[in-house]
Formats: sequence, structure tokens, C-alpha cells
Amino acid sequence: MKMLPVVAVLCLQVFLFAEPAVVSGKGKNVSVENSTGLFFNQKDIPEFRRLFKSDPTFAELKAKLMGIDRESEKKFLESEVRFNDHLYDIKHVSDVAQQMAFLYVFSGDEDAANLAIQCVRTLMRFPKWDYFLDGGETTIGLQRAPGATIAVSLCVEFLGDLVSDKERRQWLKIMGERGNEPSFGSIYGMRYPDKVRGWSIDDASTYFEHRPGDRGWDLSRWPIILNTINLKAIPASALAIGALTYQKYLGENADTRRWLEQAIFSVGTFRDIYEADGSYPEGVSYANYTSLHLVQAIVALKRRVGVDLTDFLNWSGYSRYLREMTIPTHDDHAAIVNFSDAGNGATSAVPFWIAGKTFDSHAQWFGKTLAREHSSWSLLWYDPEISASSPGRDAGLWQSDLDWIVGRAGYEPNDLVVAMRSGGPQNHEHADRNSIIVKCFGEQLIVDPNRPPYSVTDPSWMMRGTAGHSAVLIDGKGHQYVDGSEGTNSSQAVATIVRSGERKGYLFWTSDATPAYKLDLPDVKSITRTVVVLYDFPAALVFDKVQKISEPSKIQARFFGYNKDGKGSLSAEESSFLMKRPSAQLHASCFSNGGVSVAVGKLPIPEGKAVLYPFVEVGTNTARTGSFLITALLPGSSSGGQVSVEIKPQDDDQYLISFSSGDRRATCQVFDTGELPEFNINLE
Repeated sequence: MKMLPVVAVLCLQVFLFAEPAVVSGKGKNVSVENSTGLFFNQKDIPEFRRLFKSDPTFAELKAKLMGIDRESEKKFLESEVRFNDHLYDIKHVSDVAQQMAFLYVFSGDEDAANLAIQCVRTLMRFPKWDYFLDGGETTIGLQRAPGATIAVSLCVEFLGDLVSDKERRQWLKIMGERGNEPSFGSIYGMRYPDKVRGWSIDDASTYFEHRPGDRGWDLSRWPIILNTINLKAIPASALAIGALTYQKYLGENADTRRWLEQAIFSVGTFRDIYEADGSYPEGVSYANYTSLHLVQAIVALKRRVGVDLTDFLNWSGYSRYLREMTIPTHDDHAAIVNFSDAGNGATSAVPFWIAGKTFDSHAQWFGKTLAREHSSWSLLWYDPEISASSPGRDAGLWQSDLDWIVGRAGYEPNDLVVAMRSGGPQNHEHADRNSIIVKCFGEQLIVDPNRPPYSVTDPSWMMRGTAGHSAVLIDGKGHQYVDGSEGTNSSQAVATIVRSGERKGYLFWTSDATPAYKLDLPDVKSITRTVVVLYDFPAALVFDKVQKISEPSKIQARFFGYNKDGKGSLSAEESSFLMKRPSAQLHASCFSNGGVSVAVGKLPIPEGKAVLYPFVEVGTNTARTGSFLITALLPGSSSGGQVSVEIKPQDDDQYLISFSSGDRRATCQVFDTGELPEFNINLE
């Protein structure tokens, strides 16, 4: 078990042993006035309302909140809610409660406040707030109970005297039993897995009605698995918020002290889950989910009890992580490098909070420019006085502590970006070591197919395998991955960036995925992928080298195209292929010491999903113990001139790549003579 981070220990000592400031009511050991809000004070509301009313930054948020069909929501609450539907119904009620509570703060709309009250009254009718059990009988909270706890807390805080003291007390007592306590139970079990009696999904819930394929999951190791992933963040955050709300209005007692100690401990452990450079291992969308909940807890803890966890993570580094994991296009300003299950980008809330705390103008710029949306939390933490500045268009290489690597010409839609997923195993990962993503001229060109299903019984589960990525297969087989019996837990597959660098006119790196492949293919001696990014040309060269111990093999490199909008096309010839998008095209030429064949294909999954991500497969024609495959990728504008590429063998194990686009010329001499291929670039 990991030790509690030093910063969390210090905060706990301050909180538990400092001389308390007595406040009104029964509360004790609270270092601020009871009038202090968890997230803001009354004096802040006029500025919120000014931003909501007139700042164009929040025009879409305003339209979204005010456009909610309240009559439809009232009908749902009155006659359509199923009080054992935790996957959808309790989440929906909780979400609407939060949205309407925020709308009341931002606009003073009392009808919105009344709908929020009706939502909370409906939450009170759910006998259980989550669908997970410990020991087959005790409800524990992983997402739904924490979500309902946050909803009740925000409504209590935001609606003020619109809720009677009697009803408020009733809400909080029920929240303590069905929200705080289950949230405590889950993160306590992660802290002390030996005390867990056995987690399971509640058959009384409709969960399996919605997701029957999950019935066979083995949850025996979940307390250990979840201890280092996003599903610890929301119960930890919700417990902090719920305990503080309960304490503020009902007073301190043994439960609030127990809840807060556990919440502070669990929040503090994320110091060892994020990398030192601020990178988060489960991908951008899970990073956003996790970070948002952590910041909610950090803000509330500091404001209410003076526990300051603000600097326990490298927030400026996290801001850069978000920035470097973007691939903005003409159609999607918030498109991301979607390694793992990352489905979409980050909201502006945490970047705005970071900018407010660190005066990081790049974080402010990300929030205003590349975030996928502005949420209510975004408005709460936005400081319009902080300047927003772009990091510029300088080409560069970013290698995170995760060993994820991105080479880019800049941050504009037309700029070339090439990313590779190296590194070790993480929750929500895929069998995707050495897979690449390429974006240029405002289009996604080579992609990582977006978020496959969580259940191994779904035919599209195969999208998680190496065959579902722009990566290398050996005799049609990929590297090691999980069997899905525990869900999407981490595998044992490891790849490592073994060299990287920046030179005038180009960037380069090599990733060694031998350990990942060798787990399932023990005859593999070595498998590496080298990428050279010529950012001004623009072009990318991919060198795949596979060495076997004794058994000759053929290798296949797959390159997935983007057709999610039905506007992409792929075609192949004997040793080349072409990917077309409305604003861009990608010409590629291929060569191997064993000869090559190139073909367009689709995964053997339901057609409706397969057609979204067709692929080109470049394969060697001859089985060899040592295979070397060259793929030259040249993106161009759809309105641009013809790109020409030529790859010629020279002496033994030496090749010359010549390519041109308009008046641009370049050559790359490649030497396949050592453990890693060497190259010499000449830009004319």
C-alpha cells in the first residue's frame, strides 16, 4: 500500500489538531465562519450573473442551461423515474438538480430553483443511491451515490432560504446515510482492501437490464484496481463535499470527522497517481473527470476547514498535458490524441481554475480555445482579468513521463501533429503500444478508433486489441492484453521510448515494444517503431523493424482512417495508399526487404461501427526472421498539388527515400544495419 503523501499528512495534522474556531450552531473544529460557502460567497453572485448574461465565453452554457425542457423534466420526475435505475435515472435526476441549482445562482430564476428542489425530493425517494454492494448487502458508492451527494450538497448551498430548515435537515440526514456513508465505504475499501467482504453489482438494480454483458465481471480485485484510477476521485470528492455540507448545517460529530479524514486521505493519494510532470495515465477524458472532482474537493476543503491541497499536484504540468494531447481540426477544435478510452477532450473548468491560481496564460488560452465546452464550474472559476496567450507555432517534441510522445508543428488546425502511444499499462488502456495518430491540414488522417465497448461479450471488444489500432501485427497477431473478466483493467504490456530528439527541420523517436509482444509471442527478439517527423515539409516516416529468434514471420502495419462523418475514403495500390478527407489527403508509399502488399480493410465487427474506421494494411510478402518495413506518409491539402514519393534500395540494408511536394524536396537515407535503424535527412 502506498504511503499517504506528505502534503496530505500535514493537512490532516492541521485539520485534526489545530485549535478550532467556534462557529454558530453545533459545529466545531471549523476554521472559517459558517457563512462561508463551499465554493463561493453571496458577494460573488453579481459577477457570476454578469458573466452569464453578457460574456460571450459562456453563451453556449447559457443557451444549454436555459434550453433545458423543464416541463419534460417535471413529467419525468412525476411519473417516469424508476427508483431502482441507477445507471441512468438517478444520474439524470442528479445532473438536472445540479444544472438547475447553477442556473438559479447564475440568473436568479426561481422556477429553476423549484425544479432543483423537485429533483432532490425525487432523489430522497431512491431507497439506494448506488448499484454496488459490499458483502452482498451494504451499498457502496462509486459514481451514482457520489453524484447524488454532490447534487444535494449544491442544492443545499445554492438555494439558500428557498429550502426550509426542516426540509434541509431531512435532506442532509438522508444524504449522510445514502450518499456520504456509501462513498466512505468504497474509498475505505480501497484503502484497506483486506477489510472488503466482496464487491458485487446489486441485482435489485436495473444495471444488468441495461448491460447484461457485464454480469460475468470478476470484481474481487476491484478495491485494489480502483485505488489508482478515476473511480476513486468522485467518491473522495463527494465525501469531502458531503461531509462539509453536513457539518456546516448540522454540526460536527464523529461521522463528519471520520468522513473528512477519509476524504482528505483519498484525495491526497492522487499525488502518486498523476505523473510528476502532471500527466494523467487514463487519457484526456478521464483526466478531465478525475481532475474536476479533485479540484471541487480542494476548493471546498480550503474554504471550509482550511485544509490546503492546492499544490499537491503539478497543475501547470497538467495544463501542458492537456495542451499537448490536442489535435484541433477544422470540424472539431477540441479533438484529442485519444489514447486508451479517451472519448473526448477536457472542459475549461480546471484550466480556468489553474489559470486563476497560477496566472498561467497558456492554461487560460487552452480553456478559451481548445476546451470542448464551458461548464458551470468553468464560469465559477473563470477570471476574465487573466490574459490568454497561445504557446505559439514553434515545432517541438513533447515526451510525457508516461512515455507518450507527440511531435507537432504547432497548435493550429492546419499544423502537422504525429503522436505515438508508448509506455506502460494503465486502466482503460488498449493493446496499442507503438500505435500512431496523424493530423494535418485540419483533418484527422491516421486515427485511433474511438472508445470501444467495456464488455468483452460485445463483438466490438476486438477494437481494443492491436488489430484495432494503427500499429504492427506479427503473423496477424498483436501484443498481450487483458481477457476482460475484470473489465478494462490494465494489462502487462510495456513499451519504452529508447531514443528521441529534435533537429533542424525534423523530430524523431524510437519506441521498443518488445516486452509487450513477447508476452504472447515468445519467439519475438525485438520489435521497434521509429518515427521521423519533417514538420515543415510536412511528412512523417515510419520504420517498423521486427526480429524473430528462429521462426520466420510476416508483419503487417495497419493505418486506420477517419470516416466517422462519412466523408473519408481509402484506396490502395501495389505499394502505396491514399487517404482522402474533405480538406486534406494523405499519400503513402511503402517498401520492405520482403516485398509489400497493400490493401484496404474493415474490422469484422458490426458494419455500422466498422465503416467508421476503415484501415489500410501494409504487409510483407515474405516470411523472414528479420523484417524491415518503411512507410512514408505525406499529408497535403486537398487543393494542393500531387505528392510524389520514391523508395529505392541501395546497398545491402540501405534505402533512399525521395519525396517532393510542389517546389519542396527532401531525401532520407536509411540504414538497417544495427539494432535500431539509422537515418540521414536532407531537406532541400
